[in-house]
Amino acid sequence: MALTTAGEVARREGLPHLRPIDCLDEDDATIQQPGSCLAERHHTDGKGISRAESIAYLGVSFRDLARDLGVEQAWRRYKEQGLNAFTPVHFMRDVLKMIQPDVVVATTSPRMEKAALRAAFQLNIPSLCMVELFGIQEEPWLSRPDNGHVLTVSRPDVARRLVAAGRQTGDIHCIGSPMFDYLADPQLREAGHRWRQHRGVRSDEKLLFWAEQPEPADPELPRRVRHHLAAISRARGWRLVVRLHPSSTDASKESIPAMVLQSHSDEPLAEVVSACDAGITLTSTVGWELLLADKPLLVLRLSPNQSAVTYGEDDGALTIDRLEEAEEALAALLTETSQAHQLARLRRQLPRPGGAAQRICDLIEQVVEPRHYSLELNRHCPGGPIS
Repeated sequence: MALTTAGEVARREGLPHLRPIDCLDEDDATIQQPGSCLAERHHTDGKGISRAESIAYLGVSFRDLARDLGVEQAWRRYKEQGLNAFTPVHFMRDVLKMIQPDVVVATTSPRMEKAALRAAFQLNIPSLCMVELFGIQEEPWLSRPDNGHVLTVSRPDVARRLVAAGRQTGDIHCIGSPMFDYLADPQLREAGHRWRQHRGVRSDEKLLFWAEQPEPADPELPRRVRHHLAAISRARGWRLVVRLHPSSTDASKESIPAMVLQSHSDEPLAEVVSACDAGITLTSTVGWELLLADKPLLVLRLSPNQSAVTYGEDDGALTIDRLEEAEEALAALLTETSQAHQLARLRRQLPRPGGAAQRICDLIEQVVEPRHYSLELNRHCPGGPIS
């Protein structure tokens, strides 16, 4: 099932897929009415998802919440929690009954995917949850056994925290994330060189990559950083490329400073990561990709959501607490300083990317399904547990 903007990716790759809109009655008033209302606030044209799809996704999410709480209380919950109020388990139960999968695989996205994992647990379908990165915000529900019979993580510290939160050690496998496998592509370096040539970045110019994402609690923060980095780059003779968040930022309404390059959502992120000399972010997961690609990373600890990430010196990242410190920090990362060498040494100790998709497949075949089958035998065997 391709959720939201994943539908465009699935179409581009020729993957057979379903969308939420394919699995419900669009004329159902309990979906159409709240969905239309919510789409007025949350739908953005040009993201690769139609308004009808947004109405279906949002409407069925609200319908499920209203089924549990009643309509008035559902609206009250939405006003308190926003979209995070929605976990449409009833809908996903219907979908899974229709599809009848052998295994459910999802990431830690907090709405429809979380609902799929919980529905799988209720229907006794084996499931695997891929924890893409830090798992901090998701920890309250990942600690529950109904959010993936098996969890896969990319970092040992995530496994330790989840065990401390209540998950069984045997549930968790530290095998990396398929989303970073592309970083092991041997042709990536050459693709980065071609990107620089195509965008007119000389080989002797330092290219900075600003991985931007919205900050709902402080919407102007990313814009302030964007313009500050542009001013630094002009003063230092560096080049800056900006990547707006493809799912949450309307690029047509954003001001990109003069002389700043923009990487659009249809451009492979891998090429920009490979092309740059250093990256900057607040809390974007792109920061982890930069570190795995052995790129210097500056983390601006300015976001109200900073507690959602754990970027730090142990990862080989440089962190600062004031925007005014950015110029000096970037200069240190881009030159042959002892600090830059130390951070590079730490980056190279991180787990190497590549092969995680295959390890996920092996885990499904060797652990997830056999383990679930064994549990079923133990549950139904009158003679007691089977070893």
